[in-house]
Amino acid sequence: MSTTRFFSNRIPSLRTIGALAAIAIFSLVLGSCVLTSYVSEAPTQPAKPFKGYGTLADFPFKEAWYGMYFQEDKVGYSHFKIEESGLNFKIAGDSVMRLKALKKTNEVQMKEKVIARPDLTLVSFESRVRMNGKDLTMTGRVEGDAFVLDMKVEGEKMSRQFPLEGRKLYHNSAISLFPALNGISNGTNYSFVVFNPEKQGLQEVKQEIHRVTGKPGPNDAVWKVNNHYGQSTVDSWLNRQGLTVLEKAVGGSLITMLEDKETAQKFLEGRDPKKDLVFDLSLIRVTKPIPNPEKVRFLEVRMKGVAPSLIPDDHRQKKTVSRDQSSKEGFEIEVHAEDLKARDRALGNPSGSYSRDELASTMAIQSDHKEIIAQAQRIVSSRDSALRKVRKLNRWTSRNIKDTIKDSFTALSVLRSREGECQSHANLYTALARSRKIPTRVVTGLVYTEDAGFLYHAWAESYVNGWIAVDPTLDQVPADATHIKIVSGKLADNMGALLKMVGKVKMEVLKFR
Repeated sequence: MSTTRFFSNRIPSLRTIGALAAIAIFSLVLGSCVLTSYVSEAPTQPAKPFKGYGTLADFPFKEAWYGMYFQEDKVGYSHFKIEESGLNFKIAGDSVMRLKALKKTNEVQMKEKVIARPDLTLVSFESRVRMNGKDLTMTGRVEGDAFVLDMKVEGEKMSRQFPLEGRKLYHNSAISLFPALNGISNGTNYSFVVFNPEKQGLQEVKQEIHRVTGKPGPNDAVWKVNNHYGQSTVDSWLNRQGLTVLEKAVGGSLITMLEDKETAQKFLEGRDPKKDLVFDLSLIRVTKPIPNPEKVRFLEVRMKGVAPSLIPDDHRQKKTVSRDQSSKEGFEIEVHAEDLKARDRALGNPSGSYSRDELASTMAIQSDHKEIIAQAQRIVSSRDSALRKVRKLNRWTSRNIKDTIKDSFTALSVLRSREGECQSHANLYTALARSRKIPTRVVTGLVYTEDAGFLYHAWAESYVNGWIAVDPTLDQVPADATHIKIVSGKLADNMGALLKMVGKVKMEVLKFR
């Protein structure tokens, strides 16, 4: 039985897996619990503040190896090494990560070279990410008061410039090194700007440092650092020298901890991961089945296990949180599929608004590329109404992009390969729609799959006298009411919300029609 038939053509998104892997590799995100088999005995003396080394030349540690775990299943390793490079320093890193989804193992490899000044500020970097046989290379450099980024993916080259406006810039590998460079004491706060490769943009990092109370943690963890990084919060623990020995993130799903080289690299000889991100962790089973979900126009569910703030209210879904309900009882969500006939009768009263970002061409959604524009022109006519264009573009994407468990870095690569999972469908549809001046954004959330339950999925929203949910994987305009939105816009900006939910959500179907 094929994966497509098993899920009744409602294919879950593997972009979550790709982004999860990228975040873990680029940011050394870690989480979950302490694995005692890798914990060394630590001194019992409390930590003493120190003013910092001031320069990379004085760091007492120049290299470290880490094991990476997902729900206690070892999924990879990461390694960094600091060496002198003329008047500057080279920070070299390499990582390998494997995650299983739908019984298929997805592997991400990364090699990176960062050139930094003695004070850690960025000079340049080169990185190569290989995911399931596809390569993404990025180079970045500071030129005057701007940061210049070049990206090459599947034969296409793209460049962007980011004004620094007088700010110092760091590579995000500096996040774990910044406290040791500048000093560690209880209550110290830091704020600085890094280049975030997953977001492909500049990102402010805020750090709060606290002394570990009681006995030191594993590997002499005596300082705790709360790293606030966009929508994500990562907790890290440092030893007395300022070396990161443990970090936690993603609500306790990912863990990276200090290991010796031999232990870290044993991962390469190991078996495929045991836990399946879809079957074991992401699938949300329900006791009340929903037959013919594509026909559902109204859905009411009760959600448990996550904070209500993670679920947005918008034009098609509303959540209700009762003051009398405990956190264990959860909260209700109602979803109404849009009534397009009623919207047509209210053309003079548009619902909501859109921003320039929802018309913009980006490195992942190249709506201004000649191949994207040409394909959109072949699908729609200038005489078509905006809604008719949406329907045509959606149907073409659904019928011409083969459903496969294969991720792509860009919409253009999906157009060329004519295959991909739901995020690939959503990215390509969004690029086609934007090329026709239809404001469109990618949405990630949950969708009901017959004989399984709710799975993480990606679709889109287009603005036609108000926002309309559009599913170019399932060929739905509007999307049925079993689509529950979690985030919209750039996935990297909102990944923290998604990852906080994986493995924790419980749902009860209350009503549908």
